[in-house]
Amino acid sequence: MNSAIVLLGAPNDNTGKLSVIAKSRCDKVLDVFQQNMTCHILCTGGFGEHFNTTTKPHAHYCQQYLQSKGVARSVFYKPALSRYTLEDALLAKPILEQHKIDHIILVTSDFHLERALLVFSHVLPNRVLSYHAAKSPMSRNERDALVAHEKTAIIRERDNLKNIENYL
Repeated sequence: MNSAIVLLGAPNDNTGKLSVIAKSRCDKVLDVFQQNMTCHILCTGGFGEHFNTTTKPHAHYCQQYLQSKGVARSVFYKPALSRYTLEDALLAKPILEQHKIDHIILVTSDFHLERALLVFSHVLPNRVLSYHAAKSPMSRNERDALVAHEKTAIIRERDNLKNIENYL
């Protein structure tokens, strides 16, 4: 099986410093990569008012972080410069197809996993999909707010997926 690790983006600040959530996802990718050293890594994340207002895409900062931890530049596929979860999958799809990937190892946060799996399994239905969830250190109030956001976002994504041709 030809496998790739897909790292879903999270916020960084206006200087490119990764958020705690983004770092926890990157650290989970490091763990997964050490178990799957033949895999390549596809980072997602472009630009967006709520997660990256710098002049470089979010994926660039994730790649920099992973390279600083010893991952070779040659391991990375061209990034998917996405703004949200559905776009992560839509923009990752042609990259994964180009490299004939049939096994996607999805890495995101524990609170985001249900939505990510819903979207990726719909957009890439003929791929084996496995996952690893990163735990992000945060307060209970922060986690509760993110979980509430995800519940709403899952409903929205189900509607979006019913009309997926609007995004193609």
